[in-house]
Amino acid sequence: MEHGKQIIKVLIAANQLLFRRGLRALVAAEADLEVTGEAVNIAETLQRTRELSPDVLVLDLDLIQGCDQSSLMALRQAKGSAALLCLGDQDGPAKLELAINAGAQAYMFKNSIPSHLLAGIRQVSVEDQNAGIISRIVPDLQALAATSRVYARGPVLTAREQEVVRLLAEGRTVREVASELALSVKTIEAHKLNLMRKLDIHSRASLIEYAVRNGIVPVPATC
Repeated sequence: MEHGKQIIKVLIAANQLLFRRGLRALVAAEADLEVTGEAVNIAETLQRTRELSPDVLVLDLDLIQGCDQSSLMALRQAKGSAALLCLGDQDGPAKLELAINAGAQAYMFKNSIPSHLLAGIRQVSVEDQNAGIISRIVPDLQALAATSRVYARGPVLTAREQEVVRLLAEGRTVREVASELALSVKTIEAHKLNLMRKLDIHSRASLIEYAVRNGIVPVPATC
C-alpha cells in the first residue's frame, strides 16, 4: 500500500456462506480495502455496523427481503455516515425500491465483474466528498429507479428526503429538523428547496398533504 493511503473498512452482510466468503476473499486481496467483519442476518448487520463503524457496508438485498419499514429505518440509522452498496440479482422495481428504502447510495449486480465491484466499493466510500460524482461503474440509483414503470407515478425520494418530509410535515422547524438529524441548518434548507422543486410543492400544507397521501406520516385523527 502507498504510504499515507487511507484504508477503506468494509463490512459484508449476506446470508449465503459461499457468496460471503467469495466476496471477502475478493475485498481482502486489495491493499486499500479491509474486511472488518461479516453479518448473516439483519440483527447481526445492525449490531456489527454499530460496533465496527465501517466506511462501506456491502449488503446482499436477499438478506433484507421482506423486512418491514422499521427494520429498514434501523439499518439507515445504524449505518450512520457509512456508505451502503446493495447487491442484487436484477434491477426490477421491487429490488430498487428496497435498496432505496434501506438508504443505499448505489446498487450493483451480484454477477458484476470483480474489478467493477471493487471500483464500486471505492467510489461509494468517497461519494460524500465528491457530491454529484458521475459514475461509469455504479449507476445512479435514483436514475435507475426512474426508468422503472413503478416510479413513473411520481418522484422517488431518498431515505433522507423522506425523513426530512416527515419531520417538516409533523410541524418541525428547519432548525429542529437539523438538530434531530444531526445535520446543519444549511443542509436541511437545501433538502427543503430540492424537495419543493422535486415535488412541485410550494407550501407546508401541500407538503403535509403529500406526506399523508404517500404514507410518510399517519392520517391525522378526526373527532
